[in-house]
Amino acid sequence: MKNTWQLQQAKSEFCAVAEKAARGRPQVVTKHGRPFVIIASVKDWESTGPKQKTLLEALRACPSDLSTVMPERSRELPRSVAL
Repeated sequence: MKNTWQLQQAKSEFCAVAEKAARGRPQVVTKHGRPFVIIASVKDWESTGPKQKTLLEALRACPSDLSTVMPERSRELPRSVAL
């Protein structure tokens, strides 16, 4: 079964390329004879690696004490500006 497509052919037959990818057969698209992109199903894409954490999740998982990162706010009143 074919799983490599030239870019022009993949564009003209995108529905067929997407259907094959959706059935669990990732499709390679080439440009100028070199691999350019891979079209894969969402299921395949999600299973390829760990889920990325949000910034909040990453900060909460940090083993260091992050309270020292945030300096104390100044209690001074704002300066007056002549308008």
